[in-house]
Amino acid sequence: MELDALIADPTLRSLLDLASAAAGGAAIAVTDADGHLLAGGPLAAGGQSLPVSVDNKAIGHVVCDASTPPDVVALVRAALELAITGSRDHVMQARAAEELAIGRRIQRSILPRRFPEVPGWRFAAEYEPAREVGGDLYDVFRLGGDSDDVVVLLIADVTGKGVPAALLMADTKALLRAAADHAIGPADALVRVNRILALERRSSLFVTAALAEIDVRTGGVRLASAGHESPLVVRTDGGVETIGASGFILGAVGDAGYEEGSGLIGAGETVLLYTDGVTEARNPQGAFYGEARLRTLLGGLASAAADDVRRAVVEDVGEFRAGADAHDDLTILVAEREN
Repeated sequence: MELDALIADPTLRSLLDLASAAAGGAAIAVTDADGHLLAGGPLAAGGQSLPVSVDNKAIGHVVCDASTPPDVVALVRAALELAITGSRDHVMQARAAEELAIGRRIQRSILPRRFPEVPGWRFAAEYEPAREVGGDLYDVFRLGGDSDDVVVLLIADVTGKGVPAALLMADTKALLRAAADHAIGPADALVRVNRILALERRSSLFVTAALAEIDVRTGGVRLASAGHESPLVVRTDGGVETIGASGFILGAVGDAGYEEGSGLIGAGETVLLYTDGVTEARNPQGAFYGEARLRTLLGGLASAAADDVRRAVVEDVGEFRAGADAHDDLTILVAEREN
């Protein structure tokens, strides 16, 4: 909103009337940068003039009679400058809110609404957004589209917010799905996707990801990780073990390599994949939830169903936060091998 439009606002015109009254009826006027009268007046000769500036640029003047107290003139000028700046901030805030809403819609649209039917396996997931879009993603899909032998678990997190993060996550999901179908394993899939993100997309954002291929007949797991938290396997005896693999975040280094880790999920056991919105959740005192607390919780969930594990983790993180603001999205993915 520029000065001429602002002067047309009845609230600002009332301000000029009040200022004139405060100055004992002295005339106060507002002109544009070229000296054309916008409001107020008429003026006697010999008055004073103060520039109205926004972003260090004079866009007009407050002009008054010589008898007008300087503090009244300064008040009018300050009110005009604040009103213009405030209106611009309001527009920027509205645009930012719209961008976040669009980003969240994009993000939710790429999350699976249902999981594939895999005999002997059950899946559960949770996504709790923070106040801003963080770009978290989870997915479960059959390798090759209709393979009966291998199911792929994917979880990822973009290191950014807003529409750019959501768009990069949508792109990354499509790339990882395609790469998994044509690669010789999860590590090779990450190599392919990383090369595209680093050398072709060249975004200032990066992605952490964990890609796990599970042989649904044997429970064997092949895992590749791009700087992501390691999946945790809950054994039937209450033990909690890590499936480890290492590698650079996606999009950072074009020739990055990725090692492959392996594990086994037995009958009655579950595997949990999660983003740092779980372990880095904070309580009102600023302490982190941490992996140790997560492991302790999971140890008491031996032989629990996938949905029960999901619910327990979400509730425990919520109790720990005790009303403190979430600093990042919370995303978990659970796979259960039934007895």
